[in-house]
Amino acid sequence: MSLTFVSDVLEPSNIVQLPSRFRRPAFGELYGFDAIGGTLRAYYDTQANIEARSGEPVGALYYAYDSDRLYVYDGSDWQYYTST
Repeated sequence: MSLTFVSDVLEPSNIVQLPSRFRRPAFGELYGFDAIGGTLRAYYDTQANIEARSGEPVGALYYAYDSDRLYVYDGSDWQYYTST
């Protein structure tokens, strides 16, 4: 398997080995999933209460324990994921 970079995509500047020994390219910017020392905060509530919430920050995580759904706020609406 090989990676091909088209002309409008920046090539990685270096390779960073994560604690899990997974190697991935680093592009010079840290994002939420690779910021060191960050804490992931997830909350729980009922599905109806989560869907009624507004004004949450983008990326807010809520677990609906009555419907077994993981909700993520995208800035305008709640997106959900199920285990099936």
